[in-house]
Amino acid sequence: MKKVWIAAFAVAAPLLAQTPAPANVAGVWDIGGEVAGVQVVEHCTFVQADDASITGSCDVQGAKWPTTGNVKGGDVTFQHNGKYNGDDYTITYHGKLDKGALTGTMDVDPFGVTGSFTAAKGTATPAPAPAGM
Repeated sequence: MKKVWIAAFAVAAPLLAQTPAPANVAGVWDIGGEVAGVQVVEHCTFVQADDASITGSCDVQGAKWPTTGNVKGGDVTFQHNGKYNGDDYTITYHGKLDKGALTGTMDVDPFGVTGSFTAAKGTATPAPAPAGM
């Protein structure tokens, strides 16, 4: 009986060790959100490598910012630099992909503020920036 359990474990162990494939976020995304009372509107294009790393760019107020990140299962993290009222910043998005939508939080450094966002697969035309951005 012991040999049967050992054989069953030997067959099942590799299957149990497999992690689910990361979600695929390649393509164009329209992002909207709010952080510290400021509307965030971005239009991002991602390329996803076999190792689940993300590269691409985000269009913010007509400027394209190089973007990097990664996907682990359904968790997506990406970041890019930017400029707001003459000050440099880095915005980092932490989200979950569920039923084709990406939702989560964002952190803006060095300002130390956070907010929330939603994103949906978009089109090739950038969304207009809101007034005052």
